[in-house]
Amino acid sequence: MSDKAIKHFIFTRFYSFEDTKYPHDIYNVDFLLKQLPLAKNMLSSLENQTNKNFELVFVLNVKFFDDPKYEFIFSTLRNFTTLPLKFMKNIGRSYLFSPNLNSECASLIDNATKEYDFVITSRMDFDDFIYKDAVADTQSKVAECNNILGYGYCKGYEYSCGELYDRWALWNGKGHLGILQSLILKSSFAKEIPCISIESFDHHLFKDKLENFLERNGVKFSEDMFQQNKTVVAFIYFRYDLAHAILVNHRDIEQMYQGRRKLTLTDITKKQLKDEFGFHWELQSIK
Repeated sequence: MSDKAIKHFIFTRFYSFEDTKYPHDIYNVDFLLKQLPLAKNMLSSLENQTNKNFELVFVLNVKFFDDPKYEFIFSTLRNFTTLPLKFMKNIGRSYLFSPNLNSECASLIDNATKEYDFVITSRMDFDDFIYKDAVADTQSKVAECNNILGYGYCKGYEYSCGELYDRWALWNGKGHLGILQSLILKSSFAKEIPCISIESFDHHLFKDKLENFLERNGVKFSEDMFQQNKTVVAFIYFRYDLAHAILVNHRDIEQMYQGRRKLTLTDITKKQLKDEFGFHWELQSIK
């Protein structure tokens, strides 16, 4: 446990932007009502954390704030969890930090650097799961952060169509899967560079993007500024037929898993999945 004061934000998006390639109307109330229960995935795994010293921020489409018919989104999410939630308007396709985008988000980071020794920003999709010690593990990395550190997980499971599979995401040594992928900032250093967060960098090209950003701002990148955790089975990547990545890329979800080995009780039990990840879905090959 670090004796340093840490502020940890976990950002998750719920239909925060409109993609014309996505074949469903994200403003349709019935569609949103059917998608909301998937947020229980992330919420159950965060409720299961051994360290709950974090602030969970849902980033939502600005239209959801402006029209009373979408109030059910906010009330439903609050009812799904005992965790305190913060809601933030998304401006533009993403909420990367720049003077023309989300000043509210930038203010969160800037204010935190004035009060805490380290500020951590993490990202996680609302339908995925993370293992119970992820927050504690990530915060322990402040001991290895001289100024800035990109940290995340590369080994886990993948769920689809009632089955569980092994999943590796090494990204040629340059990134992590975006399930509690984190950027750790020493506050004294953060004040010397433009305001950034985990969402300032592509998850699969994190190392290269971080190096380019630092060098543009007169900071020499070193190898200790980026780490891949390749040992812990850390996440359950949740794939379903309405997922943005599936439909926009026109992928057949059943064909994707043909020939892949389904995990069974010899690999892990249902109780272990619940205890470790807060996982609650039925599985065909693991009863």
